[in-house]
Amino acid sequence: MQTIQTARGIRRKHKQASRCAGSKKETEQFRSARTTADGFLRHSFLPLFEQAKNLPDRFLVENDFFNSLAILTRLYGFETMDVTNKSYPYNILLAQTEIQKQLIQSGQDIELKIVQDDDGTVKLVTNHTYNTSNTLYYIPVLPLFRLLQNRKQKQTAELLLSVFAYLYHIAGIPYYRENNSYLFYTYECMEEWLLEDLQDEDCESGNNMMSELNNAVYHGDIMLRKIYNPYHLKAFEKRIETYNPSTSFEKDCLSVGRQALALLREYPGDTIFRNTSNREFDSEEGIIRAEQYISFIADSDGLLYENIARVVNDEFNECSQMEEPTVLQIYDTQNELSNTALDFEYRLFPLLNDLCTLLSNML
Repeated sequence: MQTIQTARGIRRKHKQASRCAGSKKETEQFRSARTTADGFLRHSFLPLFEQAKNLPDRFLVENDFFNSLAILTRLYGFETMDVTNKSYPYNILLAQTEIQKQLIQSGQDIELKIVQDDDGTVKLVTNHTYNTSNTLYYIPVLPLFRLLQNRKQKQTAELLLSVFAYLYHIAGIPYYRENNSYLFYTYECMEEWLLEDLQDEDCESGNNMMSELNNAVYHGDIMLRKIYNPYHLKAFEKRIETYNPSTSFEKDCLSVGRQALALLREYPGDTIFRNTSNREFDSEEGIIRAEQYISFIADSDGLLYENIARVVNDEFNECSQMEEPTVLQIYDTQNELSNTALDFEYRLFPLLNDLCTLLSNML
């Protein structure tokens, strides 16, 4: 996987508040340092707050907050802290802090907020984000084309074709040979530059890249016709059931296939871009769109790919913002039965990473 070398400037990671350093003093006698350290680590630090001069009405705020909290905890199965003996508004701050800890333990990037509607109703809101880590999720196609030429690997190649068909038809990942895709334009620009260079001088690297480009176009069109065939989706489950891996490579292929089939069953209509346009940006300029860093590509090896990756990275370096899967969930009676977390994204992106690694190491 290629890392985008760019300064994102999208959001800051939340950091723990700095602790004050302890004062130095001599001990009365030598003793094990473990007792003091363990005692410190076991100590529970409560959140601090500074009370404002004018607080909202206690009855209304507590009623709204704890009703919203009850909806959240039911959806996630969390346990709430007993704060009945805490004064207002400290009881609310304490309850919010405890739930935020449990959200962090879920392993997802979730920020908990208290908001107020136009009618004054207080509610809890979670902001879910999947951090793509400046990664180009470019799925190479030509390794699978080469695998299809190997008769001994027919079953494996067909299994991966079903995975590709799922990612193309259902997950909605763009294909680099379709003229509405970002990489289609990138390959076209690369072709124009190569033709200009070859007219000026007959360089070996330019000829090699042109040969790679011709293969990317010709074999890419062949693979698109194969992936476009809906039969590979219909045969997906049967191919999984009848596949008997014997090598570590084949076991990895089966693992990727099972992950993709599970997503197809559990999220039959969800695309990888379903939550990437939910974020508000400061401007419409300088934004890396999700379809620019998620796509099928010809190959992830060779001189042509190195130049394409350089062009993409150079363009992204000019951007200060980036589309990532983001969703805002409000916990009230209208949404108490729906959980709009990014569970799908937290499974699909690792699948893409596994698939790209598998294909890149295939031949």
